[in-house]
Amino acid sequence: MTSENDPSQSDSRRVATVDVGSNSIRLLVAEVKPDGSYRVLDDEKVVARLGRGMARSRRLAGRPMRDAVRALGRMKAIADGYNVQALRAVATCAVREADNRDQFLQMVRDETGLELEIISGEDEAHLAYLSVRSAFDIHSREVAIIDIGGGSTEIVLVSGGLVQQISSLPLGAVRLTEAAGDDKTPPEERLRRMRKLLRRQLKRNVPKPETPPQLLIGTGGTFTTLAAIDLRRQEAASGGEPAPLNVRGHEVGRADVRRLTETLNAMSLRQRLAVAGLSADRAEIIVAGLVIVETVMRRLTVKTLQVHDRGIRDGLLLSLTRRLFPQAGPADIPGEGPPDPLQAVRRFAEKCNYERPHCERVADLALNIYDELARQMDEPPTALREGRYRLLLHAAAILHDIGYLVNYARHHKHSYHLIMHSDLAGFTHRELELVANIARYHRRARPKARHPNLQRLRAGDRDIVRQLAAILRIADGLERAHSGNVRGVQVRMQQATALFIIQADEAPDVELWGASRKSRLFARVFSLEPRFLWEGDVQRLRAELDAAASAPPPSQAADDEPGTPPP
Repeated sequence: MTSENDPSQSDSRRVATVDVGSNSIRLLVAEVKPDGSYRVLDDEKVVARLGRGMARSRRLAGRPMRDAVRALGRMKAIADGYNVQALRAVATCAVREADNRDQFLQMVRDETGLELEIISGEDEAHLAYLSVRSAFDIHSREVAIIDIGGGSTEIVLVSGGLVQQISSLPLGAVRLTEAAGDDKTPPEERLRRMRKLLRRQLKRNVPKPETPPQLLIGTGGTFTTLAAIDLRRQEAASGGEPAPLNVRGHEVGRADVRRLTETLNAMSLRQRLAVAGLSADRAEIIVAGLVIVETVMRRLTVKTLQVHDRGIRDGLLLSLTRRLFPQAGPADIPGEGPPDPLQAVRRFAEKCNYERPHCERVADLALNIYDELARQMDEPPTALREGRYRLLLHAAAILHDIGYLVNYARHHKHSYHLIMHSDLAGFTHRELELVANIARYHRRARPKARHPNLQRLRAGDRDIVRQLAAILRIADGLERAHSGNVRGVQVRMQQATALFIIQADEAPDVELWGASRKSRLFARVFSLEPRFLWEGDVQRLRAELDAAASAPPPSQAADDEPGTPPP
């Protein structure tokens, strides 16, 4: 008889995620369903302190590495026992920054068979965002999401449910604890150093938001510990009335965070171990974690925080679910999956309140120019030969102006960030980066090698961005008046010139001007001099030429005029 929990008897899948952090290593085993929901089967945590000493040596120490490898071996065995069909194991700040990370990755590979994937701070932030988005309604307000790890802190600013900005601080609870001094340093001095270090890093890495967040949502052990301590204090103050078991959504004010920080900082480690709600593995680093919370809240002018009891592991699980069940759709809309990538693009664009008529006309013109160039060029570049790049241009054209959601002045850059963190179904991460960059360069500065967003791309992909952005710029210029006057474009090649013949019912003076002033990138990347003519002018010119060709020679015309003497 088959067990009712046998995943082979249903459409569900058993999966596992492993998060190797600077302080702890976490395993999550779950059964996921086609609608995107899941049920946790196992949850394991081991405090390995891989990041201990990294601030000074930039190397993973021998004992933490051995402890971590043993822990990963046990976790792999647990996952195998559940017969998981997919497992994703990631490493964050400590491994990412260690000079001897390759040695550690090889140890893990040799002794456990696991392939650890090193993810960036931005990836960490996005995973935290996915987790928060699936648990909280963040679509109706400005929100800051903060994930505090052992070695780094990621900050995500969200407006209307969409990611506006991601920042990363090279300080987490473990690293900040070590950077503030040793046990001989007076507590007041340690606290002063922590706050000074945080303020300096925030000023350097986190620009003040144009619209301050209404709420901060925190993920990671610092926040769950903060909630547990606060709930136990409330329990004691109420005469022993039991506190809620679940800390998700628990609210704490900034003033309360500061008071708790100073109270715990004044205690010895032994005294902290007696604090209700504070676990032994967190007692040494909790003050640093709270300093990060307090200082970030002050920087963002946020007065209230809510605690999320999940985070990166949950985000990993949600992303893994999307890989197994693409039809599940966005993590916060179970069961609602777009049938094609462009439907997902348009749905996202609508969330951003895009100007639909303008953006769709720009998209039509961009594809028109793309097809004309692909047909006219003797040896078109890769970007004009593969249909998938045509789709990326189409998506970028529809989304090129969504940055208006933030503001006009830098809307091209805001469009880039919105697209990068959109989690659009139907696109790989690489494709999403290409779409974001093509949209980002539809105006203003040309793509330059020193731009960080381009440095992330391979050399070939940078060329694709330049070529498709050049086409998008001209298409956007041809819609400069937002009038829909231009119906289409024909392209004719004449040696080193690309002649754009513009089809329009009325003289497109503004559109010709708009396309011409946005054509420099095209000239640079295609080595063609672009010229723009209205079809009406071309027709008149042809008529004049035809009339001139059919007219009698000047001598004959002179002879035919009465009273005119022959020459």
